[in-house]
Amino acid sequence: MDTVLIEKSVHPNVVFIVLNWNGWQDTLECLKSIDKVNYPNYFFILADNDSEDDSLDRIRSYCNTKPDHKINKKSEISDKIKNLVEIDFENLNDIKINLNNSLNSNKLKNIILIKNDENYGFTGGNNIALNFAKQNLKPDYYLLLNNDTVVEPDFLKNMMHSVQKHDNVGFAGPKIYYYKPAEVSNLLSFTGGTINLNTSEPSPVGKDQIDIGQHEYDRVVDYVEGSCMLVSSELAESVGFFNQDYFTYWEEIDWCIRGKTAGFNTIYTHKAKIWHKCYGSDIGAMSIYYMIRNRFLFMKMNETMLQQFTSIIYYFCYYFWKILFSLVFIRRDKIKLRSFLDGTLDGIKNIKGKK
Repeated sequence: MDTVLIEKSVHPNVVFIVLNWNGWQDTLECLKSIDKVNYPNYFFILADNDSEDDSLDRIRSYCNTKPDHKINKKSEISDKIKNLVEIDFENLNDIKINLNNSLNSNKLKNIILIKNDENYGFTGGNNIALNFAKQNLKPDYYLLLNNDTVVEPDFLKNMMHSVQKHDNVGFAGPKIYYYKPAEVSNLLSFTGGTINLNTSEPSPVGKDQIDIGQHEYDRVVDYVEGSCMLVSSELAESVGFFNQDYFTYWEEIDWCIRGKTAGFNTIYTHKAKIWHKCYGSDIGAMSIYYMIRNRFLFMKMNETMLQQFTSIIYYFCYYFWKILFSLVFIRRDKIKLRSFLDGTLDGIKNIKGKK
């Protein structure tokens, strides 16, 4: 069994998890911002979903690490190594963590890289890292962070401060701004979200608003965005991790609602700030498919029969026609139209099945 040596701390232990898939440019910029985070105790896992570009070589170069520097069944990783520790997917169960020596710190000087053997989607890729962290790092909190984000140095410290002031927090999310390379953007993207279970309509609070201090207070919300969510280990023990049936989109809303049903709070923390490279309405056909299909999966998994009925009525009497009109007459995009219709059809088929 392989051994990785890690230190415990009196501070809440946080495991950063960043998922990469063919996006090394964004990932390296994200890592550089994490390197400035001043939280005193965290581990870092980077999971790669079998990227087809040169992501792994780029990440190795960033870490000044050679391709053959990886865990094998005869190796031992100590606190003397300050760079990249690679773990192949098939070797995940061979790793044994010793919590007596140091691999965590207040700097991103060690990266555990999990190399998945295929693209498991946002849910599967993160779940692999979450389960590895649960079994080996024993964290107090997990911090899921999109690779296309840039974080403020104080964001985790401020988020944790808010979490410790509230009761029974399962999830926490920061104030999220749109990323603009040439400036420090104050255009808000997300400050927590609500969802109407009678229509399955999520409502992101603060979206497209200029930040003039109108959201300068913590509050309980229905969900936080998957681009950055702090998750307590107690919540994970109670309701598990992502539902992998989603693959991508709607998974964070589902997780937060499952937590709410189990008695946990989800909070927006106003002093924690990050910047996200959101792409607005300019999304691909596959994204449209999952957004629509998973809307129905969310109905099936989280709504009563009456709520499912009203949500379906809302969808086909209003939402369906709104999107159809946009794709046919405004965008005139036949590929996205097909994805939208396929997502609707598969969603309806899915909602008829058993939970």
